[in-house]
Amino acid sequence: MQTTKALTKNRIDAKAIALTAMFAALVTAATAFIKIPAPLGYAHAGDAMVFLGACVLPGPLGFLAAAIGGALADLLSGYAVWALPTAIIKALNVLPFFLVRIILRKNHKDGKILSPAVLFAAVLSMAITVGGYYAANALLYDAAASLAEVPFNIMQALVGSVLFTALGLALDAVKLKQRLMK
Repeated sequence: MQTTKALTKNRIDAKAIALTAMFAALVTAATAFIKIPAPLGYAHAGDAMVFLGACVLPGPLGFLAAAIGGALADLLSGYAVWALPTAIIKALNVLPFFLVRIILRKNHKDGKILSPAVLFAAVLSMAITVGGYYAANALLYDAAASLAEVPFNIMQALVGSVLFTALGLALDAVKLKQRLMK
């Protein structure tokens, strides 16, 4: 017979696993299937889901959801060569949010998705996206190809941040994070 404490622990673990899987699926679907027309081709909504997961998921689970979701999107979209670089870059995208949330938790201010500190984390994450894909392009192809992709990667990072901000505002209005933390 399990104790109440053990049942609560199992429920929290099951909830964390379910949320991680959900965010991995959201990253995959938003990256592979939600295309936003742009002057240089298109952008996708996946980065917004990476950022959102980083703000909602407990601890290192945000890294896992981002890496799995990004890699699966590349595999589904026919870009298998990009699956590993994307998994690494998307996991690194979570790092600024992870560090900011540690500080926010210490100050008891981690109850909302958006805050000035989280927006700063988004800017750092955008730089990781641009730098990460620049390095990956340089390794897979060459420096000229890598440089040619920089404007697209900047646009992609900006689109993800704008969508994340809009989603964060809407989800903070309905107190989603507080409800999930119960």
